[in-house]
Amino acid sequence: MSVAMTLRSLVCLLPLAAACSDPPPPIEVSNGRLVARIYPDPARIALVLDGNEVWTTRGDSSDVEGVPNGFAAVGTRATTIEHQFGSFKFIENKTNESWQSVTSLEDITATATGATFTMRSSDRELGTGTLSFVTTTKSGADPDASGFARHVRIELTVGSTDRIQIASTCDDTEHFAGLGGQSFDVDHRGETVPLWVQEDGIGKYDDADDNYQGVWFLTGRKHSTHTPMPMLLSSRGYALAVDTDARAVFDLCDSHEDAARFEAWSNKLDMQVFVGDPNLGATKDAFGHMIAWVGKPERPPELIFAPWIDALFGSANVRRVAQKLRASGVSSSVIWTEDFRGGGNSSTGYALHEDWRVDRDLYPDFEQLADDLHGMGFAFHTYHNTFIDSTADIYTASVAGGYAIKNPDGTPYTFTGVKFTPSTLLDLSNPTAVTWAKGVMTEVLALGADGWMADFAEWLPTDSVLASGEDPLAVHNRYPVDWARMNKEMFASTPAGRPPGIYFMRSAWLHSQPEVQVMWAGDQQTDFSDGDGYPSVIPIGLGMGLAGFPYFGHDVGGYMSQGTVSTSEELFYRWTTLGAMSPVMRTHHGRNVTTNVQWEYNAGTTAHFALWSKFHLQLATYFWGSIGSFERDGLPLFRSIALDYPDEDWAWTTVDEYLLGDRILVAPIIQEGATERTLRLPAGEWHYLFNGAEAGSGEITATADRAGIPAFAPAGSLLVLYGSYFDTVLDAPDLPSAITKADLANSREVWLYPGSPSRPEFAQWNDETGPVGTPHYTWTAGTGQPTTATFNGSPATVTSAAGSARITVTGNGTLALDNGGTLTIQRATPGPTTVRVF
Repeated sequence: MSVAMTLRSLVCLLPLAAACSDPPPPIEVSNGRLVARIYPDPARIALVLDGNEVWTTRGDSSDVEGVPNGFAAVGTRATTIEHQFGSFKFIENKTNESWQSVTSLEDITATATGATFTMRSSDRELGTGTLSFVTTTKSGADPDASGFARHVRIELTVGSTDRIQIASTCDDTEHFAGLGGQSFDVDHRGETVPLWVQEDGIGKYDDADDNYQGVWFLTGRKHSTHTPMPMLLSSRGYALAVDTDARAVFDLCDSHEDAARFEAWSNKLDMQVFVGDPNLGATKDAFGHMIAWVGKPERPPELIFAPWIDALFGSANVRRVAQKLRASGVSSSVIWTEDFRGGGNSSTGYALHEDWRVDRDLYPDFEQLADDLHGMGFAFHTYHNTFIDSTADIYTASVAGGYAIKNPDGTPYTFTGVKFTPSTLLDLSNPTAVTWAKGVMTEVLALGADGWMADFAEWLPTDSVLASGEDPLAVHNRYPVDWARMNKEMFASTPAGRPPGIYFMRSAWLHSQPEVQVMWAGDQQTDFSDGDGYPSVIPIGLGMGLAGFPYFGHDVGGYMSQGTVSTSEELFYRWTTLGAMSPVMRTHHGRNVTTNVQWEYNAGTTAHFALWSKFHLQLATYFWGSIGSFERDGLPLFRSIALDYPDEDWAWTTVDEYLLGDRILVAPIIQEGATERTLRLPAGEWHYLFNGAEAGSGEITATADRAGIPAFAPAGSLLVLYGSYFDTVLDAPDLPSAITKADLANSREVWLYPGSPSRPEFAQWNDETGPVGTPHYTWTAGTGQPTTATFNGSPATVTSAAGSARITVTGNGTLALDNGGTLTIQRATPGPTTVRVF
């Protein structure tokens, strides 16, 4: 019982105590089935669906270590901030901080969209609030069918304060998944998570976020990340986001076991709550509406699903790599060359120059190189970042133009940059600076490049001066959003006859989602460490998917080797399979470029990489169809199992398994030296993806040598791939030997699994929209392996290989198997179909 409740009980024992009257009833406002109850005293807001309370704020004001956890509170902070190398140190002087609780809500007035109210602490007015039902947020097949707005917005605004929080209740078994690209956990119950864009660190450890011991600015703490997101999904069937650019802190039942606190370093808290319809799957429905609210990127070119290979060291070597890729049978449609601006060996490995233009010593014939790569079926990507280094070719022009962030005296604000030389940042708040930067950066597009890595954007100092006059503390998190928007604008159109433009980023904040094409996981260590090595890719990808970033990849082989070992052969084999089973498969040479094992290390690594690159490109049509689920329902391609199986409690906490689309479950082996692992499969029958063998459900042990990866498909499902291995989705006019997408003649390969599907959509597929459109393929499984078949009534040849029956047919119609199975094909553009029946 709280102190406030105890005092009330004592007062009520006194004779004629006026304070013993019942609390005033709530004011109710509603939108269809959803009711918001606003309680005056003690202050509380509850969202009630069909009579069931789905989400509610706290209703008392008991404190934990001086921090209120009641309905809401306002406060002042006493904080010093240091920064070095993109890492930030927040030191809070708790004794100089003060909080004041919101104890009551007065003047509650119903409006056409919800209600307004005044917030009070005893006799003092603290600010105002608004609750609104947002009817414009739409998700799902029939967004209006449920008859209520899923989106509720609660805005709290106060006067002279710099911190505000709201607190909700925690269910005993509730999970809180999300918060962006976090390395250790996906479910953050029991954690306090500060959300601030910064470097992950070189090596990342499960340390407290306020543990700044040692060389604190080089290593990362538990929640250090390029991609924090003030968004989460609850297992209770709701989602929420705090819409702010300020530093945010989410205390998820940590300080107080039954209270979740959501804090913004601002005088305004803009809370978005999304209530899912249980009739549609509350968790998935709430999540879909949250992603619809935050915004979605446009459908990217299919090119992003074709493997991307890095190549360095000048024109001659890039040509050599391109030729070897084709000669070795490696499927790839992108070569990316980050040292187009120059590079060289340093004490920490191969480092890029910080010029913004082409290095004509390394790439004297850049234009011809671009033409040569295009002729071989490759798009050509380069590299850009936000730094204006004192050694850069554009430094003098940028300073003269006033394009960099500044000190109070108007001089450029400098810090020690990535080359350990004085550096500053492009001022993205300055429209003139942005226009200038676009002009310089797009020069390389005119020379023949088709895209680039848009790196960094985490380093904006909080004590700099911006052209806009804004407080950089309030802009810091927004900086990567502005950087993404700037890049998107540069790729609004692409030169005729050239591959479509692509840009990929590692940093993001809330509302980056509609501005970003591809996100990658950052600069992982070249080892098997949990926090910053190979295993960390999976929780980062899951968190990014839960935040609305569907097109996710990572550096195959890792990037950073400081403090650890170079990429080993085993690690390269394992990371290649994970890359192939990710939406975007992209290699990186890493800092230890001469000692990291890469695809051309030996004949074995080349063959291994070629095999998995081919399979990844076959998956491109599956990825393309899976976008339909994202566009309609917000479901990412690299997906938390809890989105599809919310009743599986383990699925909320797993950090080493994921869904690829809706019907491939991947459980990589992530322990060095291991060839088997324990994993869990959701209820229902599952089969091994690559041979169709029964896997069962629940906890199982799977084996895979270093060339393999455990992956599974649900019973009764079908998987549609491109019809055969090929080299590139692009035309290759100068290399007739290259097999292009056009050479496939619109062919497909369909893998069919036995058993009864637990969900009807598993037995259907649409080449454009996956499981959500009118099916182009429909499968009904039979019993046992077929030996004969007919297609549209005529005999079809059945052969057996690798444990499956194979049949090739052409055009639309029905394939009838003698085991009772049928596959109906109704494609918009018919072509040859090779069928594998497991």
